[in-house]
Amino acid sequence: MFLHFATLAPQARTKPHPGGSGRSLCGIAGAGCLALSVLGGPALAQPAERSWHLTAYGGQWVDADLVEIPERAFTGSLSTERAYLVGAGLSRVILPSFTIPLPGTDFAFRGNRIELEGQVLRHFGDQSHWEGTLALVFRTGPIPLFGGLSVNLAFGEGLSYASERPRLEGNPELEPTQLLNYLAFEAEFSHSSWPGVSFVPRIHHRSGVFGLFADKGSGSNFIGAGIRVDLR
Repeated sequence: MFLHFATLAPQARTKPHPGGSGRSLCGIAGAGCLALSVLGGPALAQPAERSWHLTAYGGQWVDADLVEIPERAFTGSLSTERAYLVGAGLSRVILPSFTIPLPGTDFAFRGNRIELEGQVLRHFGDQSHWEGTLALVFRTGPIPLFGGLSVNLAFGEGLSYASERPRLEGNPELEPTQLLNYLAFEAEFSHSSWPGVSFVPRIHHRSGVFGLFADKGSGSNFIGAGIRVDLR
């Protein structure tokens, strides 16, 4: 369910809003990571592996194809629309801590997980509707960074349903579609002095998968961030 790299389709609307600016979200990830890295207190013992987690999340529409987002975010050239989303997601670990060995070597990728995630989101600004997503998520094991800070990476694949046709996903030649394919990309930053709490930059992507769900060019991209709490 989560190997549809063909969904890296261009979104329907790419003309920047006159008042749009990528600067509103460009510093979120860096600021959040810095905050986690300087939190005081001694490092605590590593908690037991979680089974459930809850995330509060917000994001803003970006005028870029999915594959362009990393480069544009790095260079500060992302442009945006006055379209936003806020919501919450609940995730359940359905396959805990498994290892992926690297063939022909003694090396292995450890601590990987597969999760089932559901989200309820509210869109506002230049488009207004509800959205629900359901996805399988592959998550890597933790990658140590510095000073008690660690990160894991995750990729989700599933379905997204909008309560009405998203206005910004259409144009004179293309009618928006309520049901589309859904992709999520995120990095989850955690600090040892705050076990069970994470900062999560995220890309939220809807697309028609080159005509599988909708006409080519259907879709949207949002970037944002959230706070995650482990429910154990």
